[in-house]
Amino acid sequence: MPQQGTDTKRNKWLATLMGLAMPGLGQIYNGELIKGMSYFVILQVLYILGFRGTVLLPDRMLILGALCTILAVIILYAAAVIDSYRKAAEKAYEPASYNRWYFYVAVWLLGWVLVSGAVFGYVRDNVVQAYKIASGSMEPAVLLGDRVLADKTAYRRIAPRKGDIVTFVYPDDRSKKYIKRIEALPGETITSADGTMKEVPHGFVYVLGDNRAHSYDSREFGFVPLSDVVAKVRQVYYSSAPDEIRWSRIGTVVNR
Repeated sequence: MPQQGTDTKRNKWLATLMGLAMPGLGQIYNGELIKGMSYFVILQVLYILGFRGTVLLPDRMLILGALCTILAVIILYAAAVIDSYRKAAEKAYEPASYNRWYFYVAVWLLGWVLVSGAVFGYVRDNVVQAYKIASGSMEPAVLLGDRVLADKTAYRRIAPRKGDIVTFVYPDDRSKKYIKRIEALPGETITSADGTMKEVPHGFVYVLGDNRAHSYDSREFGFVPLSDVVAKVRQVYYSSAPDEIRWSRIGTVVNR
């Protein structure tokens, strides 16, 4: 007698759980390797392209672009999970050679931990990053408790301008980022506290906090290399005081 296949009914809840653990992993469990990989790759590309497109929008629309990107990613993620549930419940599948627990673990580690981690890191380090404002040195433009979106692509497209609010590497501790306003560009002249006139050197900017009395800035640590200017701060996406949410601050465009 001819031997019969070893068709196995998939566990739809396990498929759902695996889909939640990583987009596309539920499809791999269901024996749809290419489909699962496609879901995963499309989601990563969507995340990158969405934020790359977001920073090209006007300042007032930055939050909207970020939210639309996140929503699109969530919808695709949910679609992958729902698809894995439905396909697992539809019919039995003959197990493929890769349908082993250790293969699933390896895919999860490689895909979700390494690849997705690299993608999230790329967007954070090269496209747009959220910052929480921890001091009042830039008040009233930026308040203590504001959370802002900073565009790391801005100065690849345009030159820094006087008046821009930027984040930069703090010269005395390169693990820290400061937020100040560009007060003078290369070649411009500034007047120090003792009345001395100084010209900003080539390749540097002079930065000050708007709240002069409570700001540690270029008056103390000197000029900042343009190469250390990390991002242009563009919009407040959330703001809170110790006892309330500042709803009126949400959406505020930071740079004048």
